[in-house]
Amino acid sequence: MYSLTLPELTIEVFKETGNKNTIRHFLDSAKNIEFDCFETQSNFIIINYKEEKYCLTKDRDNYDNECNYVILVNKKPTTYNLGNKTLRFREWIKHPKLREYSVSDIIKSWENCFTFKEENPQINELGLRKPQIGAIFSILGHLKSSDEIATVVMPTGTGKTETMISVLVANKCEKILIVVPSDSLRTQLFDKFLNCGILKDQRFGIISQSALNPKVGMLKQAILEVNELENFFTNCNVIITTMSLINNLSSECQDKISQMCTHFFIDEAHHAQASSWESFRIKFENKPIIQFTATPFRNDNQRLEGKIIFNFSLRRAQEQGYFKKINFIPIREYDVSKADKKIADKAVSILKGNMANGYNQILMARCGNQKKAESVFRYYEAYTDLNPILIHSNVPNKNKVLEKIKNKIHKIIVCVDMLGEGFDLPELKIAAFHDIRKSLPITLQFAGRFTRSSYDQELGEASFIANIADVGVGEELNELYAQDANWNLLLSSISSREIYEKLDFEKLIEGFGNLNNSSIPFQNIDIALSTVVYKNNSTSSWNPKNFTNGISDFENYDYKFHDINEHEKMLVIINAKKNFIEWGNIKEFYSLEWNIIVVFYDTVNKVLHIHGSDKTGLYKQLATAIINDSVELISGTDVFKAFYDIKRVTLQNVGLKEFLGKNIRFRMSVGPDVEEALSLAEKQKGQKAFVFGTGYENGEKISLGCSYKGRIWSHSRGNLSQFKNWCIKLSQKLTNSNINGNQILKETLIPEAILELPLGVSPIFIDWHEDVYSEKETKFVFKVNNEEFDLSYCELKIKNTLGNSILFDLIINKSSYEIKFSIFENNSSENPFADHKFENNSGHAIYVQISSRKVVAINEFFVNYTPTVWFADGSALTGNQFVKLQQQIRPYPKELLIDDWDWNNIDIAKESQGIDGKITDSIQFKALGILKKQDFDIIYNDDGPGEIADIVTMRLFDDKMKINMYHLKYAHQGQVSSRIDNFYEVCGQAQKSIHWKHKKSQEFFEHLIKRENKSLKNNCSRLEKGAMADLERYLEIAKKTIPIEFEMFIVQPGTTKTKISDEILTLLAVTENYIKEMSNIKLNIIINKD
Repeated sequence: MYSLTLPELTIEVFKETGNKNTIRHFLDSAKNIEFDCFETQSNFIIINYKEEKYCLTKDRDNYDNECNYVILVNKKPTTYNLGNKTLRFREWIKHPKLREYSVSDIIKSWENCFTFKEENPQINELGLRKPQIGAIFSILGHLKSSDEIATVVMPTGTGKTETMISVLVANKCEKILIVVPSDSLRTQLFDKFLNCGILKDQRFGIISQSALNPKVGMLKQAILEVNELENFFTNCNVIITTMSLINNLSSECQDKISQMCTHFFIDEAHHAQASSWESFRIKFENKPIIQFTATPFRNDNQRLEGKIIFNFSLRRAQEQGYFKKINFIPIREYDVSKADKKIADKAVSILKGNMANGYNQILMARCGNQKKAESVFRYYEAYTDLNPILIHSNVPNKNKVLEKIKNKIHKIIVCVDMLGEGFDLPELKIAAFHDIRKSLPITLQFAGRFTRSSYDQELGEASFIANIADVGVGEELNELYAQDANWNLLLSSISSREIYEKLDFEKLIEGFGNLNNSSIPFQNIDIALSTVVYKNNSTSSWNPKNFTNGISDFENYDYKFHDINEHEKMLVIINAKKNFIEWGNIKEFYSLEWNIIVVFYDTVNKVLHIHGSDKTGLYKQLATAIINDSVELISGTDVFKAFYDIKRVTLQNVGLKEFLGKNIRFRMSVGPDVEEALSLAEKQKGQKAFVFGTGYENGEKISLGCSYKGRIWSHSRGNLSQFKNWCIKLSQKLTNSNINGNQILKETLIPEAILELPLGVSPIFIDWHEDVYSEKETKFVFKVNNEEFDLSYCELKIKNTLGNSILFDLIINKSSYEIKFSIFENNSSENPFADHKFENNSGHAIYVQISSRKVVAINEFFVNYTPTVWFADGSALTGNQFVKLQQQIRPYPKELLIDDWDWNNIDIAKESQGIDGKITDSIQFKALGILKKQDFDIIYNDDGPGEIADIVTMRLFDDKMKINMYHLKYAHQGQVSSRIDNFYEVCGQAQKSIHWKHKKSQEFFEHLIKRENKSLKNNCSRLEKGAMADLERYLEIAKKTIPIEFEMFIVQPGTTKTKISDEILTLLAVTENYIKEMSNIKLNIIINKD
């Protein structure tokens, strides 16, 4: 018995040597024939098979003319050649279907040849899938009624290509241009369109056998001449090419394409950027443009243009079995040099585990560029048993590598963002993201698709691994949820003890039971932290299902959705009403006004919190519906309990209702007027309507507002979990009967406008305005003597006081320039007022560049960015606004002073070790020697104007980075004494340095790197331990949002425990209190030994 597979019948309509473009017409499939004997002639043989004669000949002109099937082979057919299968088929000479068809002949053959037959898995009946049926009907309807750009959203694996082919035949499209983003996808579509994919398979019965296949052209290189392009397109029903090739064609060729093509299909349209497509798409004006995509967002995260005419959701794809849930396995590694290995090891362990369980999976590691891929590959190539392979655009023998990948020879594939779209490999079930940008949605769809093939039982669940310490991962996940809320359902996050609060948040989200029906991604809900609070005075708990009784007219909302998390006692209500335009009775024009209500019941404190985005009411009806009539709104002075335990509260404005006889008027006070407003309220002439202020809680700056009516709010925003935690903290304060709301307001810092400097207290330091600190150091450039320096080389330093003036130095790169700050009464108008001014006493012209267009003189700069003067008792003066610390501060405990450093042979009059020829008996040299014996990774000498501290040390742990700041100061006359002026400046430096905790951590390291680079130019490194590469590595780790813990040290060997005065101890206590309350940083004091 012999068997042969006769080749398919394909006509090469266009093929030229040296030209990559091609047109083919597929006429018949390959077929298998089996036979026992054959008739031999001189140069050919004749095979009888099923009443047909097949002639195999070596000579094109010598064959049996009675045979309907004649094929040219490479050698004389013999019994031996047939047996050892060495015959090679070259081309069909004769075939019943071998003839030339015109493009119009092919279109005519499609008449009534398309059948809308839907699959029925229950009885194993093959046909079109539901998403395909829906998309085809939507497209055909759109083509009959509109020329508007249309978008069809179908997740990967639901059959976009077969949908396009179906539209081609069912609509009898004359000439379709199909544009794809990549070469691999172009080839895949070309192959499928040639034979209409599975649609002409008799088992499916969708396109009848009488329908001719289209002539398909593949454009792989640009056509320069318009007439050549016209000839090529004339011979095609379908032309497939890439976006980049179309963009590189001449405008004349693009015009000709738009004239000749009747339809324009864009596949994987999310790759199309607006700028590059606009000019070409305009050429197809008034012609149908259909965009096919798995996500309606472009790679730049902008929504695709055009009307979405069909959207088959990911949720439906999963429900109907086209898509499987994906396991998200996060790792957390802040050190970028270790992250890739951790990702690789985790991915490989998952692959091996799944293979051991019988799942035939392949791992794909995605990288953003070739260099990264080559670096990452070294972690995978150690697993030789899994035959890892690296592929990118420049890899040698790329086509052979791709063929091996398709043949599943390699279990690990490291690629450069190229496998996925247009690559048919169902076994790719594990995606390791070494670079995640712009690839997450599509890659996940590719990995999660369910092919309904014989492989499915062998494949198992999909997994993706990423480093959540990478800021980009969080951003991409947020963008993923924003693009389609159904990722809530399709991504399961595997628990890891390393994920901290993310797990709490995910646990809360998972507790909601109605997410399937929400088009809102709960992960991305970000509400203002505001609430009204009700006490539950009864024994009953909450009943959230009654909420509709508490919202008037709820059933008449145009959009309404709610979900309940019973375990977390949280209810989320989202609704919207149509607002029709006011300037005409046009029902088609309206906007939707959306509102969200979040209800949280704190069971421990028996308090109900209600947040409403419209902020229009107190929601009493809603609270009553959810609890009962016993609920009591927390209002009046009780709401001011919310300010309890918030340090250094500064009230920024106060709203006051004043009662003047029968008339009531409202007054809002700001700044120094706050004091008068609170005084009026205290004298019972008014009632505090609301207060708003800022302060510090656990060392972090916060804002808080309280309304007498009962609303509490902040300028901060948060997700549902953060809102819940914020509410719980409020509950604990509001229900505490030991807290007096009125008393709390009396302890706030209230600014007072002064005309004279405070008596009996010394200014210890002057600090930049907080707006200066909120910008990068490079924002402000100081110009003097034809030199320019940014803030990292500048500082302010108190000199002395003179009457009602304070003299201070602006130090720019070690040169000092005296500035005089004065406060006075301005009598230039009828109503005198408190005023202040800055004068440049240096004799040098100093300017500050604030932006590319704005340069101001130094005195104007200080008026716009008024610095704050801090005094020894903790009070502060900004302009004329004086704020006095209300609380009494006890002296710093002597027993906490550290005196175990040995200062023998050190001249404590010498602070800095210098640059050229280090001063070995200086305080800094001694401190560095001690620190070098301790376990630090980096020790940095930052001494000089603009410093963070005199010495900065760093150490990296697995879960945090520890940074110590050491502020050193010499002793006057080199004597151990009780002099308080030994401490003024160093205490000020310590207080100033806390702003580094509140800046972005990467700015901390950028400061050090910049100053080290400048030092190296002078052949002197600031790095006492570690190297520049270590600083660069720490900068990259800091960008990963690793937790950073600060600790601060004041080093002043100019006193001892027996010599230190109460005055110094009070100053140290004020400093410690300032640092603790405003940054939550621990302060240590190192002194001399008795």
